[in-house]
Amino acid sequence: MGMGFVYLTMSLKNIKHEYRQTPKKEIKGAILENFIYGLLGSILIVFIVSRVDILVLLGYMTYYFYVGKVINRPKYITSLGKFIIFPVPTALGAFVGYKLAYILSSFI
Repeated sequence: MGMGFVYLTMSLKNIKHEYRQTPKKEIKGAILENFIYGLLGSILIVFIVSRVDILVLLGYMTYYFYVGKVINRPKYITSLGKFIIFPVPTALGAFVGYKLAYILSSFI
């Protein structure tokens, strides 16, 4: 077994431990916050490509108001936060936003 396997096993143990130690309400809140962050960012790109100016303006305003919240929160310092809670919900939110934006822009 190589060093990569040992490191992965140790990281997974850390993530499990951090998950058990973190209040579930805090995890749910962070997941929702990161999902919305990804959703707003990807919706904006689709609106720009679609050239629907009012949606671009509303998208920029919403996104930058929300970015202010994301930037001013405490930084993730745990493996759980860095490798699970931030990237996974953000990517899922971005994908949902990408799909949702095409539906929204077709109505306008």
